[in-house]
Amino acid sequence: MNKYNAFLNEIFCDDKVFKTGNELNHMLQGRFGINTSNARKVVSRACSAGIIASSKPVTFGNGQYVYFRNNSSLNTNVIKEITRKNRPPVYHLLALLESNDGIISYYEGLKITASPLKKEKEKSNTLNEIIEMLESLKIVEIAKDKGIIYIILSNRKDHAINLMKKHRNNMIIDCMLIPDINNWLVKHNIIDNRNVVYRNKNLLSKGAEHNNYVWDAYAYTNTTGYNTVLESSTERDTKKTLVVLDVVLFRNYTSSDVQGFLRRVQAVRSSAKTERKVLPIVVYKGITAHAYSQIKSLGFIMLDLGSIYGSNIYPIIQSVSNIRESMLYEYTGDIVDNVNFAMSTIESSGQNENLGNMKGDLFEALMYPAIKRMHPDSSIEQGRVLKRKNTDGTIRNYEYDIIVRDYNAREIIVYEFKGRNSDIEIPLKPFDKPNTVKWFFGTTLVFAREELQKGVQNPLPVKGCFITTAKFSEESLEFLNKINTHQKQKPNSFDVYYDGDKLIELLTNNKLDHIISVLKKYFIKQDQNREKELNDEDVFDYEAPLTKSENIDDLDKYLF
Repeated sequence: MNKYNAFLNEIFCDDKVFKTGNELNHMLQGRFGINTSNARKVVSRACSAGIIASSKPVTFGNGQYVYFRNNSSLNTNVIKEITRKNRPPVYHLLALLESNDGIISYYEGLKITASPLKKEKEKSNTLNEIIEMLESLKIVEIAKDKGIIYIILSNRKDHAINLMKKHRNNMIIDCMLIPDINNWLVKHNIIDNRNVVYRNKNLLSKGAEHNNYVWDAYAYTNTTGYNTVLESSTERDTKKTLVVLDVVLFRNYTSSDVQGFLRRVQAVRSSAKTERKVLPIVVYKGITAHAYSQIKSLGFIMLDLGSIYGSNIYPIIQSVSNIRESMLYEYTGDIVDNVNFAMSTIESSGQNENLGNMKGDLFEALMYPAIKRMHPDSSIEQGRVLKRKNTDGTIRNYEYDIIVRDYNAREIIVYEFKGRNSDIEIPLKPFDKPNTVKWFFGTTLVFAREELQKGVQNPLPVKGCFITTAKFSEESLEFLNKINTHQKQKPNSFDVYYDGDKLIELLTNNKLDHIISVLKKYFIKQDQNREKELNDEDVFDYEAPLTKSENIDDLDKYLF
């Protein structure tokens, strides 16, 4: 064995030793006084002879391979150590995976690695390129469930199905307060409500896309202290500050989150042709000491949920988490009690107005055990996402509260839930705007019917049912009563709509007294003087746009 190989054997006597190409090159030059070119040849020949092994074709920063003892392998801990300095985005991705039971969503991967949606520069890596590298090293695998793409550590792949179900609930927890947080920021003049875009629970894996990066939310503000520009609103608008939000609620906010957020903010500023003012805001339930000090030194705004909603928000979130877990495992016993506790805490803490959107989520949860009771021995899907590629290549998709395949009644029923104040009216139209009657019966239900019956021999009829704690406008009621006579729309044993007293009557007939008591206590109230709560579905709701060919206002023709 020549002196060079003997030296390399000495370096890599331990399986835990790993060196980058530059590190090994410098060590050889220092020991033998050879130049860079000769050092590279020594390393190449040693690899060919099986003295050492390399990560080729995978590189770790500046095109460098990593070298290690022959018959050793690159495990997660080793790659984390190598990438901590050489490829920080990869390090942060692996750190988040390890701290999160071995699973994150593709969306969270985009955030934590600060990956652009489309490749911008030759040296910048997309998330797909990072995943491809880790897949080749057998470190991670990709899985998909209910329209969400997940990144999973390979050593956790045997538990993938259960991990994906649980993590989807975590994603819902992260999303559920974003609309209410937006409302709070508007109320306190930190952002305006004209251009708010945000990630919501209807599209868990789709963030707010801006400047080729994803954000939990972004908006604009003129609030920069004393404003000296009073006369020209146009001049003020041109000087607006971009506000970007990073929201993490189901786990602690960590240093890796800080770095991913910071890199995205830096990318936005560097991409602007002129000076771009950016106001980053971090919202968290818990935070590590290191992350806290980093955010503070960076000058980002930090919002602890407790500082917005008070300390009662934490048991409320825990109740919602318990509800989501019960629904995941189809155990309905504790759902009503958890909804009752959460609503009681919301009201006693005076957060009814600030948590209006969470109230809607709790109503949906309250209806789940009712649907289970009314459809025994049926297949019940929650949060089902249906999607279709349009002719222009864009994707159109909708998420549905509950889809029931009732095999006894030989039909599919798509349920739409709206838990809103009992003094609010659900309007009839327009059909291309969410939260209207025609939006459900003329857009999303029609889409579901087409997708659920596509390619199926003797498909079950697909019908709809709109359940709300609000009330329908007179125009809406006239339309609903009309379609309630049509067999194509009306379920066999149910009407196409329920609100207020009609919903109570339905639940009474099914002996769901516990649910009725919670509804009467918190949802269906007759006090007409109550102030209407600000709701994300009134101001900030987002849905995939319709194509021109679908803009049909004459719903009678469309349905019948």
